[in-house]
Amino acid sequence: MKLTKKLFISIGIATSMSVAPTFSEETSKGYYFTGSIGASVIGDIDIVGTTNKITFEEGLGFDLGLGYDYGKTRIEGTWMRGQSSKGTNSALVFEDDTRIDSLSLSAYYDFRESKKWSPFVGLTLASTKVEISGVDDTGTGYGLALGLSYKNSDKTEIVVKSHSLIMPDLDFGNFKVTNGNYGIGTIGVRYRF
Repeated sequence: MKLTKKLFISIGIATSMSVAPTFSEETSKGYYFTGSIGASVIGDIDIVGTTNKITFEEGLGFDLGLGYDYGKTRIEGTWMRGQSSKGTNSALVFEDDTRIDSLSLSAYYDFRESKKWSPFVGLTLASTKVEISGVDDTGTGYGLALGLSYKNSDKTEIVVKSHSLIMPDLDFGNFKVTNGNYGIGTIGVRYRF
């Protein structure tokens, strides 16, 4: 008798959980705006064909984007910027702003295991412009994003995210770079329309 009762209770709970919509299923589909601000780290650059290295100080990082949420997956177009106010080139300090601007297209997977918290992971393709001491180049890059969102209402989520991009080949005229990279760690908001 106890086994039968437990079986019926288990079946009843499983059925009610599969029929009742969850918080994420009711509110997650549709268009959204996202914006966040934080810090950026530009990876050291090994100059091809030399032993010279360019290093950068940490700087400001931010992003703005629009996306569409399908439930567990999202597609997002984002403008990201990483910057540094100074660095070192072959032991010489420079104080020119270094800026990295990326227009990216990302695909995210949301692990919606709870109603409020949702870790996520994403893959990114980007067109990236890098400007160092007045010289610039544009290249195609790829990256990975990891983060956590907290749903504080039906329309808004607080988002903490780390996004890293790699630019395989850049040519600045007097030097070439392979596997240049930068990352931003930000906190922001996602607002659903």
